[in-house]
Amino acid sequence: MEKHKVLERLLEELQRFLKLLDAEKLSGNATVQKSLLTDLLQSYTSNGSCGDEEYIYMNKVIVGNSKGPTDRDHRVETEANGKYAPGPQKSLPELPPPRSVSSHRPVT
Repeated sequence: MEKHKVLERLLEELQRFLKLLDAEKLSGNATVQKSLLTDLLQSYTSNGSCGDEEYIYMNKVIVGNSKGPTDRDHRVETEANGKYAPGPQKSLPELPPPRSVSSHRPVT
């Protein structure tokens, strides 16, 4: 088989596999990897004028405590679609008690 035909078939099979994964319950890491592969495949197979351009993706940071219900609803919806993988939620470790300063006598 010629290389371009092999590549074309590989891309078709990858697309089918990613669609199968849409119906599966995946771990956070697997969801992120699937999302990256889906984006890469879409950018490669798109017929747009973007070509081989590179794109930078940045995370959106929301500062403040006031979050409306629409923000939460949107976040739940995007999580269900596999587009957002929340980071691990760990509590901070407890700090040890402060050391007390003891008076030392000079050793003679």
